[in-house]
Amino acid sequence: MKVFLKALLYVPCIGLIAFYLYVLALGFYPQVSEQYRAYYIDHTVSVWQG
Repeated sequence: MKVFLKALLYVPCIGLIAFYLYVLALGFYPQVSEQYRAYYIDHTVSVWQG
């Protein structure tokens, strides 16, 4: 019974780790428009053209 409960605690931990890795991947590969990328990420334009 104790082994089952201990194994059951690993399930939310694995889910949380997967969620954090997903959020980290979103941070490294943002899916934004070209204008947003140019103004906020690359800083290649000085005036927002939205």
